[in-house]
Amino acid sequence: MMESVIGLLADRESAQRVRIALVEAGCDQSAVVIFERDAGQALAGELVERGLEQARAELYTKAVLQGGVLVAAEAATAERALAVMNRFALTSPEDLLGRAGETVERAQSVEEELHVGKQAMAGGKRLVTSVTEREVEKPVTLHEETIEVERRREDHALRPEEAARAFREETVELTATSERPVVSKEARVTGEVALRKRSVERREVVRDTVRRQDVDVETIVEVPKVSPER
Repeated sequence: MMESVIGLLADRESAQRVRIALVEAGCDQSAVVIFERDAGQALAGELVERGLEQARAELYTKAVLQGGVLVAAEAATAERALAVMNRFALTSPEDLLGRAGETVERAQSVEEELHVGKQAMAGGKRLVTSVTEREVEKPVTLHEETIEVERRREDHALRPEEAARAFREETVELTATSERPVVSKEARVTGEVALRKRSVERREVVRDTVRRQDVDVETIVEVPKVSPER
């Protein structure tokens, strides 16, 4: 969150030096603006938008119209920008406008305000699938038939009618069946992981310290003023 700071100087040369110092300190060059007499009365509205009270904005505008030069900057931290400005001869609208017959000495009451903003942070979870292989064993019972050849020797006479049937060509077959394992695979869903996003709001209290400078008026005890001897 950017903060606005202003500084009033007596001439443009001094204001230009302040602008250069602010840019070197990290302020964006386009965020440091110099206002002079040609800004006109519209300057008061500009200063109110930057956070100045209406009465002070009008006083600064009057000082600029009388020849003062105003430097306004947007900075990440107002404290750092003010530290840069304070290295130069800043003036106040009252001093620049002047008051006849008066001698004014001033001290400022300063108080910091705490501003809390929000920044969106993106994060989450990712589902990543991976494929692994493992060796499995599963028993199976197989049925198998075998054919055995059996020969035996015989010795006996055939009757005439048996002999007539014995001498002929023929083929005798006997088939055997055996089983072999056949492997097939079936993919089955065993579980699911889902990502679900819910929006919730939480309240958090931000604590920090702010500084304040007060001005107290003290009476100086009168003491006789001693004149030097002649």
